[in-house]
Amino acid sequence: MQTVCPCCDLIIDIPRIVAKQMAICPHCQHKLCEADVNHDNRIVALSFSALLMLLSSMFYPFISFSSSGITQTITLPDAARILFNYDSELLGLFIDLSIIALPMSLLVVLIPLHLGVLKTLPEGIARRLLKVTLSLEPWIMSEIFLIGVLVSMVKIMSLADISFGTSFWAYVGFVILYIAALAHLNRPRLWAQIKPAKELKGAEHAKRAIDENIKACHVCHQLCTGDVCQRCHTKTHVRNPYSVQKATAWLITSVVCYIPANVLPIMHTTSLGDESPSTLIGGVITLWGSGSYPIAAIIFLASVVVPLAKAFVLSFLCFMVARPANCHTKRYTKIYQLTEFIGKWSMIDVFVVAILVALVQLGNLMSVTPGLGIVFFTVMVICQMMAAHAFDPRLLWDSPKNKTSETKV
Repeated sequence: MQTVCPCCDLIIDIPRIVAKQMAICPHCQHKLCEADVNHDNRIVALSFSALLMLLSSMFYPFISFSSSGITQTITLPDAARILFNYDSELLGLFIDLSIIALPMSLLVVLIPLHLGVLKTLPEGIARRLLKVTLSLEPWIMSEIFLIGVLVSMVKIMSLADISFGTSFWAYVGFVILYIAALAHLNRPRLWAQIKPAKELKGAEHAKRAIDENIKACHVCHQLCTGDVCQRCHTKTHVRNPYSVQKATAWLITSVVCYIPANVLPIMHTTSLGDESPSTLIGGVITLWGSGSYPIAAIIFLASVVVPLAKAFVLSFLCFMVARPANCHTKRYTKIYQLTEFIGKWSMIDVFVVAILVALVQLGNLMSVTPGLGIVFFTVMVICQMMAAHAFDPRLLWDSPKNKTSETKV
């Protein structure tokens, strides 16, 4: 199989690999693909089971919160619905989409895709359906939401009695089954059902794709020399257009949002009529003071250190694009891959606030309302995800003669 490494642009002819093997780029050590194994039946079973678990988690009690004889019980949709009551419509919509609507849509589509529907649909419809389906995955944050639920429980466990309902355990089952289904997902096999990948003649004579003006489609990874991919009809480029400029713009926006996200309260807690605001750092200090050291460390790393580190790393990589590749370029590529992978995990605090707002609603006795800081924090994380997505790591490996024109092709 002929492919181009998406991180260093090396053209590679991958030999046939068997089950439990994977292909690794010899240049930058990026994982290219695994064996072409047919997991259709397994994915259908896992997706159907995950869908049943997700539907089950919608209608039964999720978590119960009891304090001074007063009990508050919420369902899974309440995590977003109550945010609408506090004029946080965009935040509520984002939570609904990322933990319910998008994973449900993905699972509903994965089942017919692995039952062979791509072979029966007209090529144009099959192509659009597969492109939309695969684009949903980065924005699904069910596993992060589940961690956020556990963190929020630690925050309030000393204040009240907490009990997990049937829906919570159903959601745990959904997350496990969903991750298992995605782990078996074979994207090249799905694209081959629409149109098999074609070998590009002459590609074997070039060391890097840019040397022969060869383009690798960022959607289906078909190699081509034209401006449009022959298989998925996506516009192709030697390098992502204006990659550094786009990444820089998203980074600047995220840094601008980072300041109010840390200065403004992310939530307001009312206890016996006394309201107290809570910032990101304030929440970490409170957890540390109560002895919840692991949880405090997780929140501090995910919400304070990681966003700053990501902004620094991506800024550094944008700067290094202007320099020739050297012995450290492989290390820079690894850092970029790590940065892109951990991007959405900073959303833990967003889900923590959503759960606390939905659960702790006992009037003047005790209640939690969202603050403006959590909106800025959400926008900051999304901007950093977009910055990592916009950056093209292949630029780090380009020679100086290529760097003058790569952002325009």
